[in-house]
Amino acid sequence: MGKKLERVMKGDRGGTTSATSQETDVDNNKTPEPYNCVGDFEADYLELCKRAGLTEIPQVAPRPHRPEPPPPPDPKEKVEEPTTPTPGDPEEAPPTTYTTSNRFDYFRPKVQLELEKPEDKKSMTEIYIRGWKVDQRYMDVFRLCLPAADKLHTIDLWNVGLTDNTLAQFSAVASQCLNLRNIKLDGNPVPGEGFHQLIGEDSMIVSMSLRSCKISDKGAELIGKALSTVKTRNQSLCVLNLNSNLITDVGAGHLSNGLRMNRTLLILSVANNAIGDEGAKKFGEVLSRFALTHEEVVERRKLISEKGTPDIRISPIPKRSESRDRPISQSSRSQLDKSTAKSGRSSSKAKKKDDKGKGKDDKKKDAQRGASKESVAKTTKGKGRQSGGKKGPAAGTITTEPETPEVLEIINPLLEEAESLNGELFIPGNRVLINLNLSRNKIGEAGLKALLKGIQYQITLTMLGSRSGGTGLMRLSLQKNGFPPDHELYLKIQELMVTRDPLYKPPAKSPDEDSISQTTGV
Repeated sequence: MGKKLERVMKGDRGGTTSATSQETDVDNNKTPEPYNCVGDFEADYLELCKRAGLTEIPQVAPRPHRPEPPPPPDPKEKVEEPTTPTPGDPEEAPPTTYTTSNRFDYFRPKVQLELEKPEDKKSMTEIYIRGWKVDQRYMDVFRLCLPAADKLHTIDLWNVGLTDNTLAQFSAVASQCLNLRNIKLDGNPVPGEGFHQLIGEDSMIVSMSLRSCKISDKGAELIGKALSTVKTRNQSLCVLNLNSNLITDVGAGHLSNGLRMNRTLLILSVANNAIGDEGAKKFGEVLSRFALTHEEVVERRKLISEKGTPDIRISPIPKRSESRDRPISQSSRSQLDKSTAKSGRSSSKAKKKDDKGKGKDDKKKDAQRGASKESVAKTTKGKGRQSGGKKGPAAGTITTEPETPEVLEIINPLLEEAESLNGELFIPGNRVLINLNLSRNKIGEAGLKALLKGIQYQITLTMLGSRSGGTGLMRLSLQKNGFPPDHELYLKIQELMVTRDPLYKPPAKSPDEDSISQTTGV
């Protein structure tokens, strides 16, 4: 009996173990439910990393800030003189101007966040990742959790080892972040140089920094085409930083071609590159005026045929002229002209004086006819407004119809007034760009001449009162190039640009000069 019981117990144990093993197999075969991000980046990021099987998960931490300076001392309070510490005194408290941390903890990979409200974890506005490689696994995680952050407007990835695949995926992620406006990818050399994917025609990026990315003339060509072509142009990017790259005269030519039809970019920095005189000539040409290519001429003709006129300086008809009183006054004038033509009165002053009484009677009759027509028109078009009342300009247009502000539309540069010279069409250059940084390059005297010519052309247009295309260049940085600091052309450019700088402050007059100016009145 004992042996039978042992056999039965062994069989039951084997059956239970086989059943549990089958259940675990079934559980492992089940696909996990998809995770829906809730907008809390830290919670979404950690959960998605665990589901992806990542063993090393970088810590999420708030971005450190410098401590606020201490308040100024109160002059009423007495300042105690410092006393020399005695060996028995307690140790002094640590300073509050900086914080210390473990050296190993400082170099660990982290994801730093900037929250709009520290108590609200769903209010992330900025994200900073620095110094550790963001590979395909982490990019898959960011692809899901970054678009859920509604208030995210800045992404800074410094030296994270981007590749062509991760850059393409990041550009797709950036297009899904609705409020993303600032992107910094400094220190990320990518073999394909596909940074132009971030600033396409439908991009909403306002500021982009690509410092030390080893961008060559190939990447500059792609970026120039993303800024503008004959038919497409970027309409959101305002700041572009390409410092410390490998751009030469060829790449500068591609960037200047991108500025031909672009009227959005305000600040362009290409400092610390390899741009020489030929590249500076290209920038000077696009700042002054340039000849249209055959493709641009063809596109200009198409636009003119669609718009009807190439003259964009004619101001549109004000909205007051579209009021209901305007056509009626025109019809009354036409009625007066018809009546005067039928009566056959002469236009001389003598005959007008003789027939003064008759003219007054005719004008009264015509005015009554015009007033009756005006009242009928008001009853039919006014939607319930009273036809009676006093006649005057304040009877409907000023009191009942508020003026709407005029909306400035971006005009295609091809529709600007062109000038024909030697069989070529020239249009004014880019006057929207206000800050151009060409410092630490290889520009010489020939490049200075071209840039000076472009600045003088813009100043001339400004003096003539032509500001339809923008204010023109306000700041030009040319220091540390291939010319001495005391070069005549460089000093002339500085003299012209110093007054155009919006932050320029004229030097204060000495007391002697001030007294002389008061006495002379100059």
